[in-house]
Amino acid sequence: MKYDVIIVGGGIGGLTVGALLVKRGLRVLLLERGSKTGGYVVSFKRDGFTFDATGAFIGSCEEGGEFHKILAQTGAQGHLRFLKIETARNTYPDFNLDLHLTGGFEEYIREVRDLFPQERRSLRDYFDLIGRTGEEITRVGGLTRWQKILFPLYCRHLILYQRASLGRILDRYFQSDGIKQVLSTLPSHLPPSRLSFLYTATLISKVLAHGVWYPQGGMGSISLALESAFSEGGGEVKIETEVERIAVDGGSVKGVHTREGGFFPAKTVVASINIRRALGNLLPEEYKREFRWVNVLDYSLSSFLVYLGVEMDLSSLDLPYFSYVSSGDTEMEYEQLSRGKIPDYPTVIITIPTLLDPSLAPRGYHIMRLITPAPYGFRNGWGAGNRSLYLEIKKEMTERLIRTVEARYLPGLSAHIKFVEAATPLTLERYTANEGGATYGLAPTPRQFGRGRPANKTPIKGLYIAGHYTRPSHGIVGAGISGSFAAEMIIREQGR
Repeated sequence: MKYDVIIVGGGIGGLTVGALLVKRGLRVLLLERGSKTGGYVVSFKRDGFTFDATGAFIGSCEEGGEFHKILAQTGAQGHLRFLKIETARNTYPDFNLDLHLTGGFEEYIREVRDLFPQERRSLRDYFDLIGRTGEEITRVGGLTRWQKILFPLYCRHLILYQRASLGRILDRYFQSDGIKQVLSTLPSHLPPSRLSFLYTATLISKVLAHGVWYPQGGMGSISLALESAFSEGGGEVKIETEVERIAVDGGSVKGVHTREGGFFPAKTVVASINIRRALGNLLPEEYKREFRWVNVLDYSLSSFLVYLGVEMDLSSLDLPYFSYVSSGDTEMEYEQLSRGKIPDYPTVIITIPTLLDPSLAPRGYHIMRLITPAPYGFRNGWGAGNRSLYLEIKKEMTERLIRTVEARYLPGLSAHIKFVEAATPLTLERYTANEGGATYGLAPTPRQFGRGRPANKTPIKGLYIAGHYTRPSHGIVGAGISGSFAAEMIIREQGR
C-alpha cells in the first residue's frame, strides 16, 4: 500500500499528527519501535495495580482549551473521561501550601497572596505581566502578514523577555525566598535561574489557568484514545518496527527504511522521536551536515521513579492526589544533579492516583508514585553496565526516596508497602528512546523556547518533526500542539 504520510514514533506528538491527518483523508502509516504507542504517556499493570509510567496531570482540557480542541478534532474525546484534580500540596522546609484548583487561577493567586501578604502588590504586578505575556503568546498564531512585519509592536513582551529566565523576573518583583520557591514550582526539572520566563507564562496562561485533570483509567488512556481515533480514521500502526534511515533524494523525502529491511515509500515523513536521532542519525550522510546544530541542544534531566502498591487507607489521611515536596534549594540541587549527584533528601513529586480512580488498585489498596530529578550519569552511569551493581544502586535510590517521603510527608509508609518497582534514567531511555532518559525532551531554557526551539518543518522537502523536542514546548499539551502544528503544515502542503 502506498502512504501519503509516514510517522516515525508513536508518542503524543506522532499520534496527534496521525489522528488529525486521517481526518482529512490522508493515508498514514505510524511506525513505533516499542511494543506499544504512547511514549512516556503509558500505563502498565503489575500484581493488580495500574501505574502511570511518567505523566501526572494534564491541563487545557476545558471547553475551548488547546488540548480539548485537539481531542475534539481527532475524535479522541469520546474515548476519554477526565477527573478534575481539586487540590495540590506544596511542601517546603519551612511551610506548606495547599492549592485549591477548582476555583481557577484567581483562587491560586489568592492563596499565595494570603501566605505572603507582604508581597501582595508585587504578586499583582507579576501576574499582570504573566497575563499580558500570555495574551501575546495566544495572539501570535492569528497575526496577519502586516502584523507579523510589525511583530515588536504587537508582541512587545515576547521580544523583551525572549532571553529572560524566571529567576531574573522573580528577583525583580519579590523579596521573599519563600514566594520565589512557590512561583518556581513548575514541571521542568530546572531551577528558576535556568528556566525560561516565556515558558512559565505559557504554562500558566495556556495550560494551568483553568485547572488540571487526570484521565480515568490512568494517563495511558490519553495515548490509547488518540491511537483509537487514528485507527478508526483508517490509519495503520506497526509496532516493534524501528526506522533505520529516512530516504532522501534531490532534497526531498522518498520514504523510510526499517531495521528489518523493509522500505515504505512516501513523500512526507514526520519524525516524532529524539531529534538527534531523527536529524543526526537517520538522514543520509550528505544531509547530516545541515543539522549539526542538534548536537548543541540542551536536553532535560532525566528522572528516577518509584511505583508503590500500599495497603493503607490513604483516603482517610487528608492527602491530595498531587504533592510536591521541595528540597528547599532548587539551585543547589540542580548544581548537584549537573555534577551527576543526587541529594540525600531530594525534591520528590508524589501522586496517589487511586484517590481519584480507585479502580487502579485492588480493594483496600492504593498506588503511589514517587518521582525525583536524576542525572543519567549518576554513580558512573548507574553501574557502568554491571547488572548487579545497577540493581544495588536502584535499590539504594528506591530506599532513599521512600525515606524522604517518610521523613517529610507520610510517616510509617514503608511498613505498608506490598509492591515496589522502580525506573531509572536507563529504564526511560530503553523504553522510549529518549536520549539520556530526558524527561522533558529539550530543557525549557530561555535559549530553547519559542523561536529558539527547532521548527516543525525542516529544510528537507517533506520532512517534519513533532513531539517534545520541537515547537512549541514539552509536556503532553506541548507535544500534542506540536503534532497539530505539523499536521496543519502538511495539510496546507498537500492541499487538503
